[in-house]
Amino acid sequence: MSDNKYYRRVPEWPKYPEDMVFEMGSGVTVDDDGIIYLFTRDLEHWAAHPLAMSAKMGKSSVSMFDRDGNYLGKWGPSDEPGFALGAHTIYFIDGHIWTVDRDGHMVKKYTKDGQLVLSLGTLGKPGKGPYEFNGPTGVEVQKNGNIVVTDGYWNARMIWFTPEGEYIKEIGGWGNAPGQFNSPHAVAQTPDGRLLVVDFRGGDMHAYMTVPGQIAEERREKDPDRKSRIQVFDPDGNFLEEWTHITPLSILVKGNRIYASDEYHDLVVMDATTFEILERHENLAIYIHQLAVDDHGDFYTATVYPEHKGAARGREGPSHNRWTRDPVDEASTARKPVSEHA
Repeated sequence: MSDNKYYRRVPEWPKYPEDMVFEMGSGVTVDDDGIIYLFTRDLEHWAAHPLAMSAKMGKSSVSMFDRDGNYLGKWGPSDEPGFALGAHTIYFIDGHIWTVDRDGHMVKKYTKDGQLVLSLGTLGKPGKGPYEFNGPTGVEVQKNGNIVVTDGYWNARMIWFTPEGEYIKEIGGWGNAPGQFNSPHAVAQTPDGRLLVVDFRGGDMHAYMTVPGQIAEERREKDPDRKSRIQVFDPDGNFLEEWTHITPLSILVKGNRIYASDEYHDLVVMDATTFEILERHENLAIYIHQLAVDDHGDFYTATVYPEHKGAARGREGPSHNRWTRDPVDEASTARKPVSEHA
């Protein structure tokens, strides 16, 4: 990376095709060829609607772009039954693309061209059994190949599976104590195998996305001590420590750096060994729901619910952005208040 202090937004990125219609960006990742994958909520999922579960109203898809923002195609088209009801996050891990479908209650592993390799969970069926999810949020693959899923929107746990998808164990439970969770919203792995879990203060989050009985009654209790934090675990899930000095929605480890969205719209860069904060970039984007970093040091953001900051949804809003420290058109990328980002 250069010594420039700030990242700058690259104008007109990405170049959406004319027929690409979606409500919001939810996930973003970059593969080893530098291709950027966007996981979009093409049609938001309102599970409380009487027809939601039968009609599978939520629709999502994965689209691909190069670093210059040129469109490269898509897979999992939004009209394909059963692909994803509610995009949450997407990851490139060990040569494969992983998608986390919050509202469909599934985690899936694909080849880079969209061929399904492994499925965890059952589409549209929330639960708390060993092979069920209730609003999964993130996935990581450990160095031994085991799969770790944060099952965090309406459950409060982290689950381990074998590389073949066999259940191993889980930790968690609703609460504020070490090793308990409010809403584990994302997970990342440090170079030495520690697991960093974003534990977002929750309650009955997004109740309008659920059906009766889906949210446990205990989660509806008002708790004044509820807080957002990062919990740090060893590879086996033993609690090590918690951080409360940053409160992210998303977290990513690349090389020896941790990238986390703090207070929704700031970017914090940390050393992945010492956990020292190296950089902070304030008011960079709206609701950084997920971020990705390429080999050039550029990073990419996916934004949900931009209307909360007065911006538009979809292709006209800040759904996806690329940020760089390379020289760009300064007139087009002058730093603006967060509510004005395009």
